[in-house]
Amino acid sequence: MATDLQAARDYLNNADISGWLTRDYRYTNPIFFAALGYTPPNLTRPAWLWIPGDDEPRILAHDVDANRFDRDVFDITAYSSRDAMVSGLKSMLPSHGKVAMDYSPMYELPRVARVDAGSVELIRSFGLEVIPSADVSQYATERWSDAQLASHRYAMSEIVNSMHEAFNFISENVRWKISEHDVAEFIRGRFDRAGLVTDEGPVVAFNSNSSDPHYDPTPEDAAIIRRNGWLLIDSWAKPESIGPFMSGDVDDGSEPVYADITWVAKIGSPPTTDHLKVFDSVRRARDSAYEFLRTRHRKGEPTQGWQVDRIARDSITKDGYGKWFVHRLGHSIGPEVHSNAVNLDDWETHDTRQLIPGISTSVEPGIYLPEFGVRSEMDIFISEDDVEITGEIQDQIHQIST
Repeated sequence: MATDLQAARDYLNNADISGWLTRDYRYTNPIFFAALGYTPPNLTRPAWLWIPGDDEPRILAHDVDANRFDRDVFDITAYSSRDAMVSGLKSMLPSHGKVAMDYSPMYELPRVARVDAGSVELIRSFGLEVIPSADVSQYATERWSDAQLASHRYAMSEIVNSMHEAFNFISENVRWKISEHDVAEFIRGRFDRAGLVTDEGPVVAFNSNSSDPHYDPTPEDAAIIRRNGWLLIDSWAKPESIGPFMSGDVDDGSEPVYADITWVAKIGSPPTTDHLKVFDSVRRARDSAYEFLRTRHRKGEPTQGWQVDRIARDSITKDGYGKWFVHRLGHSIGPEVHSNAVNLDDWETHDTRQLIPGISTSVEPGIYLPEFGVRSEMDIFISEDDVEITGEIQDQIHQIST
C-alpha cells in the first residue's frame, strides 16, 4: 500500500482534476502521511502536500519542520509566517480548476473527512473549486501490493487456525469454569507465537454478551463460559513485519495488513431453532452480497460500497430482522483493521466510492437479538478479474463438544 504517486497523477488527469491537496496539523490526518509514504517525526506546524496531475509533487512546510521531509523525493518550500503560508499556497496551486481535498460534503464519509472547514474556505478563497479526495486517495494509497496480499494470507491462515484451536480449548476446559477473558488471552497467546500483532480484541462473547457487536471482556466482568451456551468470537490481527513477504530484496515501502473474521458456535447441546433461523438469515445475506459484487465485477460493471450493503440489508429486512442489523455490512482492511478505502455501507454512511481492484473489505452482516447475536464475517480481496474470499467460510454453526 505504498503511495503510487504516478497512479495518483494518472487518476487526476483522467478525472480532469488539477490536483490533490492534502494537509496535516500535528498528526491529525493519516491520509496526508499515507500520501507522503512515511511519517516524519516531530511535526508541529501545518504542512501541505500538493500532488498535481501534470507535475511533480510539492510540500509547503514551516521553517521549523521543513527539514523533516525528504528533499530527494519532494520539492519543499518553507514558510515562516501565516502570510507566507497563504502566499506559498497561492504560488503552489493553479489559478483555477478543481482541487481535491480530504473533506466530505455534509460529513457523509467521516473516515475521510480530515481537513477542517477553514482549510477548505481558504483554498476556495483563491477561486478554486474544492472537491472530495476520497476516490483519488483510495486509488493512490489503499491498493495492496503483492507483499501486503501475502501478509494478509498468512494472517488469515493463522487466525483461522487460532479459531479452531480456541474452540478446542473451550471443549477441553469448559468444566474448569473458564471465562471469556481466558479465551481471549488464549487467542492473543496464539497470535504472539505466530508473529501476529493486533490493536485490541479479540471479541469473545458468551450468550447475551454476543448481542453487543463490540463487546470487550475484561478480567473483572468476563462471563464464565458454560455448557449449552452460545458463543461469538471476532478475531483480527496482522503480521509484525512486511519483510518475510517481500519478493527478494525489493522493499516497496508497504506495511503488513490485517485479516479479520467472526464465527459463532454452540457449546454442548445443538443449536436451537432460533439460533439456526438467525444464522441462516445472516449467512444468506452475506452470500447474496458477495455474489452481487462478484457478478458485477466479472462483468466489468462499477459497484459502489452502498450498493453491496443494500443487498444484504434488504435480505435481512425481508426475513424480519432488519431492526436488529445495526451496523454497516463491511469495512475496508489495510494496515489498520478499519482502513481508509471504501466501506460496504448504506446505513452509517452512504458510501459512493467504487470497489476497485487492489482493495479489501470485510463482509459481516449481523443480527443482534436481546438473547444472543449472530455475525458472520469473511474478508474479500478484489483483483482485476475476480472477487476472492480469502479465508475459510463458516457455512454452519460450529458445534463445541463437551
